[in-house]
Amino acid sequence: MTDLRWGLLAAGSIAADFAAGVERSKHGTLEAVAARSADRAREFATRFDIPKAYGAYEDLLADPDVDAVYIATPHPMHAQWAIRAAEAGKHVLCEKPLTVTAAEAEKVIDAARRHDVFLMEAFMYRLHPQTRRLVELISCGAIGEVRAVDVSFSFDTGANDAPRLADPALGGGGILDVGCYCTSLARLVSQAATGTEVVEPTTVTGMARLTDRGVDEFAMGLLRLPGDIIAQLSCGYRLTQDDHIRVYGTTGQLHVPQPAWLPQMRRATSSQIVLTPSGGEPEVIEIEATQSVFAREADHVAAHVDDRQVPELTWAETIANMRTLDRWRAAVGYGG
Repeated sequence: MTDLRWGLLAAGSIAADFAAGVERSKHGTLEAVAARSADRAREFATRFDIPKAYGAYEDLLADPDVDAVYIATPHPMHAQWAIRAAEAGKHVLCEKPLTVTAAEAEKVIDAARRHDVFLMEAFMYRLHPQTRRLVELISCGAIGEVRAVDVSFSFDTGANDAPRLADPALGGGGILDVGCYCTSLARLVSQAATGTEVVEPTTVTGMARLTDRGVDEFAMGLLRLPGDIIAQLSCGYRLTQDDHIRVYGTTGQLHVPQPAWLPQMRRATSSQIVLTPSGGEPEVIEIEATQSVFAREADHVAAHVDDRQVPELTWAETIANMRTLDRWRAAVGYGG
């Protein structure tokens, strides 16, 4: 396993969560942070005892002591800075979604390939023991043949509390921000059920409540996936819903009441999967996470940096999810 010196590109709340994770990781250290203002970078560096603070992203990429870059900018800036980081010879962990469109994601992956650097989209939930146990249960036939999936991730920021999420120029909307978890999970269920490495839906439909700027406040999607599995997805940033995962099979169902992507699941904590056989009593399966999800993510990058990809989130997996998001946004009339 390679020890990595991290540079954080942006200094917002998600960067703070990742910085705290690196502090608790076994194979990562915080080397530098860059923000759009030097003062903001210095404040962040002081908070996490980071040696170097830069007021320009270019300066961080030029630092020879930075091995890997964590990109935590708004969505539309991901492609530009992931490509710039690859060109600078830095390994890249980029927040989800990797880019705004699949076409942009292809360009980022091409840059990583050409410059021979590691690249991973930061879907940290895919590394959580809860997710791995869910996949095991589906793969071993614990609920028979999977027929349907129901996934929800939705919250209400309030009318004036989400300028980024409401702005189409910043990749706003629930589908890109949290719906990406729903498409990722639904596809993962199909992959586990069919024994296929990467799947894409054959059909994508949906509806949304759009703002006057064409941004989805909340949306629902309906996918037909390989294995003849139907997935119902619900997401949003202006509607509180019951966040959950439900997988229905021919001999039972699985319920995850607190999916691993929720904010309260970021620390090392326990969670549950409820297995209910058809006509039987529910069985609560306890899942214990001994490491915070961001610390786990940093160590997972270190473990696979020489492979350039991780098995849970290959570049093909990222492209498949981005294409699904493109189709969902088109189906609801995003931007129209």
